[in-house]
Amino acid sequence: MPMPMLAPQQPSALTDRLEAACRDALGLQPRANQWLAARAMVDGRLAELATGEGKTLALALAAAQLALRGRSVHLLTANDYLAARDADQLRGWYARLGLRVAAVGADHDSAQRAAAYRADVVYVSARELVFDSLRDEVAGRSAWSGSRRDAHLSEHARALTQTPADDDGATVPAFDVALVDEADSILLDEALLPLVLARPGATGERLAQLGLALDLAARLQPGRDFELQPVARDSLLTPAGAQRLEALCSGLPRLWQHRLHREELVRLALVALHLLQPQRDYLVRQAQVHLIDPVTGRIAHGRMWSNGLQALVCLKEGCPPPPPTETVARTTYSHFLRRYRLIGGTSATLHDPRQELRQLYGLAVTRVPAHAPSRRERGPNRWFVDEAARDQAVVARALALAEAGRPVLIGTDGVPQSLRLVAAFEAACAAGAVAPRLQCLDARQDAQEAARIAEAGQPGCITVATRMAGRGVDIRLHPAAARAGGLHVLNCQDNPARRLDEQLFGRSGRQGDPGSVEHWRIGPARTLYAIPALGAWRDVAWRLRQRAREARAADERRRLRLGDTLLHQHLDRLAPHGPTTP
Repeated sequence: MPMPMLAPQQPSALTDRLEAACRDALGLQPRANQWLAARAMVDGRLAELATGEGKTLALALAAAQLALRGRSVHLLTANDYLAARDADQLRGWYARLGLRVAAVGADHDSAQRAAAYRADVVYVSARELVFDSLRDEVAGRSAWSGSRRDAHLSEHARALTQTPADDDGATVPAFDVALVDEADSILLDEALLPLVLARPGATGERLAQLGLALDLAARLQPGRDFELQPVARDSLLTPAGAQRLEALCSGLPRLWQHRLHREELVRLALVALHLLQPQRDYLVRQAQVHLIDPVTGRIAHGRMWSNGLQALVCLKEGCPPPPPTETVARTTYSHFLRRYRLIGGTSATLHDPRQELRQLYGLAVTRVPAHAPSRRERGPNRWFVDEAARDQAVVARALALAEAGRPVLIGTDGVPQSLRLVAAFEAACAAGAVAPRLQCLDARQDAQEAARIAEAGQPGCITVATRMAGRGVDIRLHPAAARAGGLHVLNCQDNPARRLDEQLFGRSGRQGDPGSVEHWRIGPARTLYAIPALGAWRDVAWRLRQRAREARAADERRRLRLGDTLLHQHLDRLAPHGPTTP
């Protein structure tokens, strides 16, 4: 069924006022498709707006319309940098409309946060907003309760902490409107990742138990003793594995004779050993383990795994484990966003998962056309027998394009692949190739991310980027680069969903600029992918495999969402009767 298209918005006093403010404060004239996207978000829908079409201004138009109606707007971004950047760039525009805008970042103290959340429009990363809300709930001053259980727990916490029963003390005073930038990342990719608020816990023998669990997990065989569940980031012991674990624990202390205890610890250790990989899920810096955001490829500063998983990874890598902690509150983005009265958002890749977004959140997707026809050219897919062959071809292709004056963006799956490519470029230059302007953008360069991605549109510049590093920051094409043919994107990623491929391709050919894209894939030996005679059928097989992975991920999200819903319903039935929200 085709996606709904909105009719052009009719001029009004409000739109005239907003356009005048844009011209005076920003020197911009909102385009028709930006108005259409803003209208969809004001109506509580998601707007698919192509990369480079001005999602920042479209979100601001929606936020301003809602705020001028007296609504409290939280504009959720991917990270603190984008929240601060957008709030600063648009501060004068909001001021001309008589609206107060603020940004919340990790470096703000509690008083600054509380003041910022009382602005008309608040730019904040989704993570910061969730944890500010969890801290309010733990302190018994939350402005939200969605059930008898939540209301009862809030009253109980207020009694224990002697907190006045009013909302004035809440850091986050209201949950009215949430507008989500890069909506598919938060609503799908990160929707069910556990967000855990922890505090220092008792030491005891916990560390020794985790070390023993890691040793036991290393003695189990994959497939026979356990199965991995990558989407849920979990592992499952088979009946044979449970029996083998029981035998391995026969001579251990009494605590290890308890089935639930030993299986829970070993399942967690299996995740640390087999599902969490260095350079992809975390980095080791100065004997410390730093998490990497699975969607953006950036370091997730201040984030840690819970329930002992962080300590297990540290033990696996030979790093000193962090002080033990205990969980005091937890949630997921999926559960957290239910408290808002209105949700809107935008992204460039909402078409494929539109059915899942409707099922999980009740949100319709509106497809907004680009303001100019796309000039991006799509090259044929190429297949290679292994990574070494592909890397060699990538280097030759990128150097030829750079010599012709075109910028090149190469998307890789992780830090190791990026390092191999950079080493291959350096070897080619040492062998006599013309040295290009080469830069690497991955989780290790998070502090220079904005500056590096901004340079990616310069003539002859080659940028090797891990996953979606740099997403949300414009690649502005230099006029000379445009004349040479624009940005060329080489996709060397094995993405589990097509929309992730499209996000990378969307960096090229923005706003009618010239550009081109190619997808270079590896066909493992002894598979159908490695048979050249199959031609286009290899692409069909790849897409079918990708669709199967998309379906598995969607099923896992639905299962976890259902489990989360049933758990909260059960807790509500057990909670004493008390006040409920209207």
